[in-house]
Amino acid sequence: MVMAASRHEAPDATPRAPFIPIVPAGGAGTRLWPLSRPDHPKFLLDLTGSGASLLQQTIARLDGVADYPACIITGRAHEGAVREQVGEQARVLVEPSGRNSMPAIALGAAVAEREHPDAIIGSFAADHLITDTAAFHDDVRRACAAAAHGYLTTLGIRPTHPATGFGYIRCQARDTDDALNVTGALRVDRFVEKPDADRAAQFLAEGGHLWNAGMFVARADMLLDALAEQIPPLAAGARRIAAALDGPHADAVRDEVWPTLTSIAIDHALAEPLAAQGRVAVVPATFDWDDVGDFAALARQLRSPDAGGAVRTVGDERSDVRVLGDTRVDAVSSQATVYGSSHRLVALVGVEGVSVVDTDDALLVLADEHAQALGPLARRLCDRAAGTASNG
Repeated sequence: MVMAASRHEAPDATPRAPFIPIVPAGGAGTRLWPLSRPDHPKFLLDLTGSGASLLQQTIARLDGVADYPACIITGRAHEGAVREQVGEQARVLVEPSGRNSMPAIALGAAVAEREHPDAIIGSFAADHLITDTAAFHDDVRRACAAAAHGYLTTLGIRPTHPATGFGYIRCQARDTDDALNVTGALRVDRFVEKPDADRAAQFLAEGGHLWNAGMFVARADMLLDALAEQIPPLAAGARRIAAALDGPHADAVRDEVWPTLTSIAIDHALAEPLAAQGRVAVVPATFDWDDVGDFAALARQLRSPDAGGAVRTVGDERSDVRVLGDTRVDAVSSQATVYGSSHRLVALVGVEGVSVVDTDDALLVLADEHAQALGPLARRLCDRAAGTASNG
């Protein structure tokens, strides 16, 4: 049963359509291995010692701006853990297999459209960190107001450094659409793939570029109709699954249709082609944001004033070593972050800018400046472990 939450007014205080968040919860978070594993991925973890997983934090944050509980789309392997973590706070739909972000978002939009034809939906990752909840709510409301005018609207993050790990959004300074301007949104010129270091520095210097955090807000019917223009079978399939959702053949329809849906990201399926048509807007975010995509990002979080009370500082007076977990740690002249709950003692001498992850079956020592390089190694090790398990 879907329960209504409190209503929130749009910036112009006019009546608006109900807002329903969608949270795709998938991926393995390989750049956070061995904390994040395929069977217990990043979004299920409390990475900062807050007392809540990233998923739980996401649902709590969205609850304050949504008119109906969020709809989480997750895989069969994680369904039980997701339901255990969110309880009655969110609705959970299962995808039979991972097919990238567009099918998951389309399914959530189709369910919202079926139950609330005028709904505005928003897609938000299950594993990002945002601490300024009030600013987040204000920006989401602005995005909803822009979406009500028919735009696919994204929330863009103001760059703080020339990052090469994010895609970028190039936007106009001001638009001729006064209805769009009043929302604080800008029209998007185009989406740019992850750049090299020189191009990222150029984007930062010239301005007019925001990081693409993968947050999209749109009318549910507009999103599905636009998808029907681009990839008709994908839109039709999502609507067919949603139509059967409460019937006796819901699982059979889903399992039949889902494998036929195009595996594609929303950026390629909708954002890029609609931007070329002038149909995408961006709200420059005023909230802090971190995708906690690797151990370098996590180390920054554990050194921030917002770090949870479970984070300890250890070592001599020349050390700055932050520890999350029960692992015993001591240090001399070191700067590092340590994660783990093994019974071993971790001793550090003269190391700087490293992350140490100590688990029962793996020990990782990583130079934070090479944090992005962990992904290929983690995938290889996870594939090897899976092969060993399947061979008995």
